[in-house]
Amino acid sequence: MALRRRDPFGEISNLREQMNRLWDVLRPGLGFRWGAPGEMAAPRMDIYQTENDVVAVAEIPGLESKDDIEVTVTEDTLTLRGELKRSYEEREENLFHAERYYGAFCRTMTLPVEVKPEETSASYRNGVLEIRMPKTEAGRRRSVRVPVH
Repeated sequence: MALRRRDPFGEISNLREQMNRLWDVLRPGLGFRWGAPGEMAAPRMDIYQTENDVVAVAEIPGLESKDDIEVTVTEDTLTLRGELKRSYEEREENLFHAERYYGAFCRTMTLPVEVKPEETSASYRNGVLEIRMPKTEAGRRRSVRVPVH
């Protein structure tokens, strides 16, 4: 059994993730998750593990440039921060129907194992951002038999 850092807000984060999944079911088709009033929207994201990497895939359609997104990785977290801009200028009173999200977004996720931030790579293509984070030796969950004296 691996030791994990204690996250005092883990249960609250878990509840929030479950509520976001509920909203995703109730409002399908939205590319961004909505937080509490006053919070920024956050892109939908999948995180999975391979033998050597932790991989995050996020839907971020509409970025004009790769410079409009900032990816920050620590040993145990991934943060996406950026801004989506409208490709046209229009005053609110002239909009007939608006569903697309524009504006700043930010999302931080706790990673399942430790990764090497300095070796992380990211690519953005067709509205999908993929981030590959190599696992540390500790993150590979190698088991060692410990002799008892």
